Amino acid sequence: MTSLVTGASGFLGGHVVEELYRRGEDVVVFARKTSDLSAVKHLPIEVRYGELRDADSMKGIMNDVDMVFNCAGSVRFHQSYDKIHDINVAGTERIVAAAADAEVDKVVHTSSMAALGPDGAVDSDSVKTDRPDIKNVYSRTKTEAEAVFFKKCAERGIKGTALRPGVIYGPRDMTAAYYWFNIIDNGEGMIVGDGKTRFPLIYVDDVVEAFMKAADRDNAVGRTYNIDGPERGRIRRIYDLISNELGRESKYRSVSYRSAMFAARMNEFKSALGGYKNEPRYSTFVIFLFGKDHGELDCSNAVADLGFQSRIGLDEGIKRTAIWYKTLDTNSKT
Repeated sequence: MTSLVTGASGFLGGHVVEELYRRGEDVVVFARKTSDLSAVKHLPIEVRYGELRDADSMKGIMNDVDMVFNCAGSVRFHQSYDKIHDINVAGTERIVAAAADAEVDKVVHTSSMAALGPDGAVDSDSVKTDRPDIKNVYSRTKTEAEAVFFKKCAERGIKGTALRPGVIYGPRDMTAAYYWFNIIDNGEGMIVGDGKTRFPLIYVDDVVEAFMKAADRDNAVGRTYNIDGPERGRIRRIYDLISNELGRESKYRSVSYRSAMFAARMNEFKSALGGYKNEPRYSTFVIFLFGKDHGELDCSNAVADLGFQSRIGLDEGIKRTAIWYKTLDTNSKT
């Protein structure tokens, strides 16, 4: 079996590559020539270069491939819609087209709980793309990408399955996990409200296991699955666990949801004026995610169809992530 992974230079994609290799599969990586593949370059993988935003560069990129794991995408929460759309939505369409041209058997696509919008608790095989309640470009494009993925798979005769994970964390995560560890390490922890609000959180190894199960099962074709960790994430508890692992005092300031959201909007406004060159440290999406209480992410379909069962709880997940964080050099911890 030969599998191709997009987004292999990223957090999730790199872990998928490692697991495929561990299982004895031949692994092909689709990446830009400028991509940092240091996390997987020690493995005997084949690298095929191209650009997700350039269909011509993708011609023949999936020849002799049986399975595609699409882990590519932009996780910028505040950016111009057109730029993110070209990666998350149009890029997904190009991946399916390249897979169909190469007669790939199946594609497993990375969606997100963000595609569900503010309610975020349903377990459905489809999402509504006309959602005025979805304000940020990341959620909007993930919703649109999921719809495009299944539409194009059906048109081109590709077996497709999509997974909607909660917030993924673990070693090499330079977004959520790194951010949490870094602000605690530097004594800059901030909590919106009382810090007891819940949000979907899942350790990367559990996500990778769900990908493997989705790839193996024919009954998953045409389906979308929510996947979540064994316990709710609560930012106060996460900060306390991280403080303990780093030997820091568990100290953080509390800001009201209203004040935090106002500041985030101002930050986004300044970012837009500057041409989106810098991602605001606190975006409105981040404030919404960690400042509002989110209901359970219904994973019953994943349990029934895939036999999915998340195993890594917060204590163990934070401990493993701390081991990685401590290996980073001082210059990267800014």
